[in-house]
Amino acid sequence: MTNPMKRYLLIMMLLVLSSSELNALSYEEERDITREFITYLDSNNLLVYDPEITWPIQMLMDRLADHIKQPVYPFKIFVVKDRSVNAFAIPDGYIFINVGTLFFVNDMDELAAIISHELGHSQMRHISENFEAQKKISTATIVGIIAGTLLSTKNPEAGSALVYSSLGGGENIKLAYSRRNEYEADEFGWNLMKTSGFDPAAMKRFLIRMQAFTGGANVPEYLLTHPYTENRIATSSIDPGEPRPDNNYWTLYASVVGLMLSESEVALRTETIPEPYRSLSLGIMKTQERKYDEALALLGDMDLPQAYAYKGLCLYMLGKKDEAYPYLKNFGRSAQTNIALAEIMEDKGEVDEAIKTLLPYQKQNIKVEYKLGVLYEKSSRTALSHVAFARYFSRTGKIKASIHHIDAALAMEQDLDKETAEELREMKKTFRKMEKP
Repeated sequence: MTNPMKRYLLIMMLLVLSSSELNALSYEEERDITREFITYLDSNNLLVYDPEITWPIQMLMDRLADHIKQPVYPFKIFVVKDRSVNAFAIPDGYIFINVGTLFFVNDMDELAAIISHELGHSQMRHISENFEAQKKISTATIVGIIAGTLLSTKNPEAGSALVYSSLGGGENIKLAYSRRNEYEADEFGWNLMKTSGFDPAAMKRFLIRMQAFTGGANVPEYLLTHPYTENRIATSSIDPGEPRPDNNYWTLYASVVGLMLSESEVALRTETIPEPYRSLSLGIMKTQERKYDEALALLGDMDLPQAYAYKGLCLYMLGKKDEAYPYLKNFGRSAQTNIALAEIMEDKGEVDEAIKTLLPYQKQNIKVEYKLGVLYEKSSRTALSHVAFARYFSRTGKIKASIHHIDAALAMEQDLDKETAEELREMKKTFRKMEKP
């Protein structure tokens, strides 16, 4: 990922003004900004969709969100393919966690603390309420100016995230949270942790380790976009305690390491992972590296659902489809494993069943989109085939090909549901903006 891209991801939606005369974004404006942002991320393949990573985090957030009284959003959470330590909220109840943060937390309580803090920013609408939404400043203008500013920066990795972008009329966008915002989110998160059954000291523990980690240089993004860290640590008198990593933590950590890192990095990281999670991580990595026999040797008779799923995938890739089928059918939860299962079904002539198997993973994996395009074509559902190929070419950066399939699908709009048609129009609109100099 390029440095400008990292800055774009990190800062683009953290739009908070320090002015006292502020007007809130409307919920409709929030949805417009968020749709455009998600489309941008997806078109650049910058979101993690591996359920071994996303499901534990989603369940964690759902547990927290269940204890929010009168939630203003149906909260959603995503993992970003970015190695910096950061988490952030954008309008419309969307929370983002960087992969780098998953490497840095030491237990599930620390991860829950970060999520609960971001839920505080979101529930209290700190971004939306503090945005000077003048009528002459459109959503497209806001997004374009911020992107342009970041992409033109000579050294995007240097300096603070308190970046100012001129809007021509003396207005400015400030990209950071205020002191009051931070304390409010801290209090909200602390109470939410307590009522949800998590360790409320975890955020203090996390921030103390972050401060020690910085050493006065190369300040992590989380401390830039969430300032006043020393004061926040000092304000809390609670004992930070020690991390308590459990089976859920080690399974998540092993999955992140195995799926997101190179072979050499996995070798280093797994030195501190206890068994059987060390072997699980190495087995996942070997599967990713297409070293299927080595992966099977590592996974062995390990009694973990992920291990059974990857055994099925390895057996399938080695041509042992009959042996692979029960593992894939009973334990496959990822796009990878279900693509393999769908291909076995396709070979048996069960095209409709193959499509049903892949539907939960559409818009998450480019190989799923391509396979769905082929399967829909086989089942004479041409409009849906064009939709799948439009998503596939969007994710692979072939914008002209994607627009061709968007237009072809919209020409048969009567065969599409309203949401899908709207998604295609939004995709095309975003592509047109990206083409402008």
